[in-house]
Amino acid sequence: KQMANNLRILLIIFSILFFCIVLRLISKKKIQINNSLFWLFSAVLIFLVALFPNFISFFTKLIGFETTSNFVIGIILTLLLLDTLLLTIYLAEQNKKIVLLIQEVSMLKQNVGDKEGKHD
Repeated sequence: KQMANNLRILLIIFSILFFCIVLRLISKKKIQINNSLFWLFSAVLIFLVALFPNFISFFTKLIGFETTSNFVIGIILTLLLLDTLLLTIYLAEQNKKIVLLIQEVSMLKQNVGDKEGKHD
């Protein structure tokens, strides 16, 4: 089955708009480049799927999915799970850094308080 031309046009427009939105967020420093790579890659992937629909159909049949839509949904779910895992790892690292910073600030406050107490 061939992808409908209306769907291909819609996917191309969506991917270009999405790519531009991500670039705009980067330029306004709303997101960092390393955090946006996932979204830029997704936009490019959507664009390529719209341009070369037979390519995705080939992989659908190769892997053994019944329909292309099931394959696409499976890929999207897998990518979102991967992104969630990476964000969880990043969040855990940030929490460790916050705890370390709180400890360092507490020690600095204590040192300042000790020095002020000696001068009084």
